[in-house]
Amino acid sequence: MKINILEFKVKDLFCGINTKYVKYIFEIEYVKPAPLMPSYVAGFTTYNKHIYPLICLEKVLELSEDCKEIIGKTAVTVDIDGSVYSLIVDEIYKIQEIEKTGKGDDVINFYNMQDKVLEEITPLFLKKKVNLPPIKQKLSTQLITEGSSEKKEDEESFLIFKLEDKMLGINTDYVKKVEYVENLKKTSTKESEWIDGVYLVRDIPVKAGNLKKILKLEENTQPESLIIIEKENRNFGILADSITDIHTVKKSSINRGTNGTAIFKDFVLYKNHVVPVLSESFIDEAVVKYALEVSSVNLNQENKEKAEIPILIIKIGSQKFGLKMDYVDEVVEFKEVHMSSYPTENPYVKGLIAKEKDSYFLITFEPALNEKIDQKAEETKIVVIKDNNLKVALLVSDVEDLLTATEEQIGEIESEQFFIKGTVVTKDGELINLLNPKWIVYQFGSSKPVKT
Repeated sequence: MKINILEFKVKDLFCGINTKYVKYIFEIEYVKPAPLMPSYVAGFTTYNKHIYPLICLEKVLELSEDCKEIIGKTAVTVDIDGSVYSLIVDEIYKIQEIEKTGKGDDVINFYNMQDKVLEEITPLFLKKKVNLPPIKQKLSTQLITEGSSEKKEDEESFLIFKLEDKMLGINTDYVKKVEYVENLKKTSTKESEWIDGVYLVRDIPVKAGNLKKILKLEENTQPESLIIIEKENRNFGILADSITDIHTVKKSSINRGTNGTAIFKDFVLYKNHVVPVLSESFIDEAVVKYALEVSSVNLNQENKEKAEIPILIIKIGSQKFGLKMDYVDEVVEFKEVHMSSYPTENPYVKGLIAKEKDSYFLITFEPALNEKIDQKAEETKIVVIKDNNLKVALLVSDVEDLLTATEEQIGEIESEQFFIKGTVVTKDGELINLLNPKWIVYQFGSSKPVKT
């Protein structure tokens, strides 16, 4: 059996991974360190609005103690049984078809590639070495506004998308929005050879077509996006491997075809590529034949504004963190609280504080973060964190801000076993780590003795 292998280099090691597990390849432009996470987690980064943990392959492969100079390196984002993260590699070589050797349960496979040996990193190897639960992020919509909203009367805008290595276009006048497939539930249908199934988009069923079947393209890449077309209250979807751009051109520069009944009629030039555009007649026929009508009830539901989640931004030393307000009981000035010493070897416990009839630990993460909080400073505060019937007091340098974020801006690890719950992307594009209140309260949320 032949497989496609993405070949890359990690330090001096020649490695590869089956392309069926690869979602994206991109250059790392920004890293948010993640304290108190497993040592192989270098931090978080973003790509195409997604939040990904960065995994230090050097550390996983025991080639070095940590990752250095991450910015500018390449991230290979993989999906291993629903756990999606980005592997940090030094250099990408190529994708090559090779004859698979070994068994399906092998941890590592080796291949002789001319003058060198390639070490295939298998899903089983990553499962054994990377114990990181999936990141939950409700990325539901890519809005088609940028570029198309700014076009002039003598211009037309096209959504450029890819199917395998083929670039195609569709006039943005037909496009309502683009949804991420991974967030949608699908029901398969056998209505037509090219109809892929019905996807549930915010409680609205949308029938979708797979153009690869019509164009007789190989199906090596899983679709990432669902382009939703709307005409006269009827929705139809077209699957796309990836969205490339919104391209606006002068109408006079569009190469107009004459066959009005073909799948593609017009062609546009995009970055030295001639891109065929789906014809109006093809779109109309697909909508009439396959599209489902949207009820007024569903339209009202779809138009509801996304709920915004309030997040308290705090500082511990020089580092910023976020804490969901649902878990914040109160914020008090440090100077207004009486603290009693508590005999313990736990470096995170500073003492006990009493407030009204409650007493609970005052904790600090200064040792873990290598930071220092000036207890005499006016800005120093205590944030009381609550979960169920337990509370714990956290010493912070300052309460900096209260911001709101939608679920799309937040990526959370589906586990309570880490100090960091996830991260939030602010409107300015800054990544701020979210503290895990449940982990903090579980560790320290009582006045009973703390074990080190």
